Amino acid sequence: MNVMKSIFRNEGLLLLRNKFLTIPLLVNILCWGYVIIFYEIQPIHYEERAAAFYQSFIWILLLDLLIVGLIAIYMASKDRESDFEQLVVTYDVKNMEWIIGKWLITQLYGLCITVITIVVQALWLASASMTIGDWFKNIVYVFIQMEGAFLLLISIGFLFATLIKSMFAYLVIPAILVLSLMFPFDYVGKAYMWDNPKFHLLTPFDYMFIGSPYDGVWGIHHVLKSSILHQSAIVLLGITVIVVTLLLFRRYRMSKKEKKMIPIILTVFIIPAIVLSGMRFMQYEQALKQYVTTGQLYVEPFQGDDDESYNIWMNSYYEYNKDDQPYEFSMEKTNLSVELQADDQINVQSTLTIQNNGNEAVNDVYLTLYHGLKIKECTSAKSVTCSQDKDFITLHFDQMIQPGEEFDLNVHYQGKILQYRDDGYIEQAFIKNQRIYLPKEAGWYPLIGKRPLVIAREHNNLYAQFELRNARLVEDFPTEFTVNITRENQKVPLALTIPEISKDTFQGTSQYGLSLLGGNFKEEKVGHIRVVAHPEVIKGAAEVIERYQKAWSFMEDWLGVPMSPSVIYILSDNYYYLTQYSANHDFFVLKSEYKDDFEIAYELKNELTQEGIFDNNQDFHILSDAMVWMVANHLQEQVSFAEWYKSNWGVEGEDLTVVNLLQSYEEKGSEQFKDVIKYLFHYWTELDNKHDFDMKAALKQYEGESRR
Repeated sequence: MNVMKSIFRNEGLLLLRNKFLTIPLLVNILCWGYVIIFYEIQPIHYEERAAAFYQSFIWILLLDLLIVGLIAIYMASKDRESDFEQLVVTYDVKNMEWIIGKWLITQLYGLCITVITIVVQALWLASASMTIGDWFKNIVYVFIQMEGAFLLLISIGFLFATLIKSMFAYLVIPAILVLSLMFPFDYVGKAYMWDNPKFHLLTPFDYMFIGSPYDGVWGIHHVLKSSILHQSAIVLLGITVIVVTLLLFRRYRMSKKEKKMIPIILTVFIIPAIVLSGMRFMQYEQALKQYVTTGQLYVEPFQGDDDESYNIWMNSYYEYNKDDQPYEFSMEKTNLSVELQADDQINVQSTLTIQNNGNEAVNDVYLTLYHGLKIKECTSAKSVTCSQDKDFITLHFDQMIQPGEEFDLNVHYQGKILQYRDDGYIEQAFIKNQRIYLPKEAGWYPLIGKRPLVIAREHNNLYAQFELRNARLVEDFPTEFTVNITRENQKVPLALTIPEISKDTFQGTSQYGLSLLGGNFKEEKVGHIRVVAHPEVIKGAAEVIERYQKAWSFMEDWLGVPMSPSVIYILSDNYYYLTQYSANHDFFVLKSEYKDDFEIAYELKNELTQEGIFDNNQDFHILSDAMVWMVANHLQEQVSFAEWYKSNWGVEGEDLTVVNLLQSYEEKGSEQFKDVIKYLFHYWTELDNKHDFDMKAALKQYEGESRR
């Protein structure tokens, strides 16, 4: 032990004298200084401090892993290259003392980088809007991610420096980083055939997230437990690797005691490493299996036999407007008594008031409820039989439901609501102590009609053999909701797409429906809109939403279509992408980011022209661009439409006759131009076949009607 201390102390002094080894420490300090200063000097913040921290953390960690791994190679091989090691082994120095002394000082160097990162994180996030408990969990998360990765990379560095007695040993570290992190690094939740997502577990730090481990109002809670498990296995694996190095280092001079001890130590660490690795694997395997099972339940195969029909089938997956299926019945009232339980369980007593708005009497009425929730009781004043098949509930009445007739239905159901998306990386619906999310798309309460909750199609190039998205669930009629929520050991605040009238009781009318959110958020009003967002981004969100409001008001006055929502959720990127196309009517979702005027204009235009997004009709796309220009010009004055169009979309040799026709109306005045674009838009919406849109013919009709 004294010899090991001597080696440790001597190697430490050598490190302190090596000025080049201070450069990585200074680089870390300078990088974090730049990140913090760049964030704090902004007058308005569109993302949280923690989000900015983790975006930079991944990049800096990758650089640190490369540097520390190369230093490990250097520390293990420098004395051999200088022939000093040849002299040392002639003395009474045990292999274990020599290797472990060097290994520990290298670990200390990695710990210095970790300490710098944690000090920066702790000081910066101390001013963030989070509890002390969450602040501490963030520190723990960063510590285990960095130290586990450093321990493994340093051990691997020592192993390969022992095995490869040349400069080629230095190539091992970048090769390992590239091989282990290449696929997870730019992963977006859709693994291809040659990219098994289970292999993403084979990384020096837990990389089982998309983009960033930070999830806005839910922080890092979704990755913390799995990361602790993953990194615990990594730590044990790192110790196992250095023990293997001891076995291989100059075996001829290994003492009898070392020969006995090393296999025992190896066994002590390798068994729990295998157990923890297996637990982490099974944890992800379960999520992936549920995701695959979900996709197989909904997937639709291609049934055509030619390229044209295949292309139509492929594009139809993205045509969200086709999800909207009218139904002659409406849900007039929905009263829910919801009990949120542990392990993602939900228990609901519901009273539904349903009306027949059709012209025919029927015996069967259909509802939609997630298939993981099972009906325990289904009763009505009218004699009814309830049957459940996957997501669909069939209500069969002995007496026919007449046109205009209303009836009440009591449904008691319960089950596990946990759902996954993106190869099991993202939890689509969950009930945890620190975070809750039950989006409407999860089907956690009864919806009227037969509604697909998921749209899925075959995709032979993907590992799962399909791709899926949430269906766009649009209601034909508004519903009066009353929701009472009880919960166990959950203290986070709750928000619903209807207002809260008392503690955990919500009431209001919505044509969108219900999405329940619980986490670290703040609710404020921007104009007449309720905004639910992380406390740090509420100011930035308000600035963006004020410009949205200006655009919504303009489009409502101009086109006569309802646009402005009553509630907006500000969600992290992953959940925004899951929800953005399904949000409709009086509900809207945004990301924590700045949006310029044209981004706002394009988004609102797309909301009105879903049917034409994949149409190759050039006249329609020119009309779309004119609508975008109108909205952007209202938000901030732009150059003329023709000039803007030519600078953005103009192609040499393109026929600009239609653009010039529109420009002639703009030259007559802004009101004339607004009137023409409004006419063209309504002309397009009334066409049965949108591909037949002909702007010249529409303008000719406009001129004829304007002369009357």
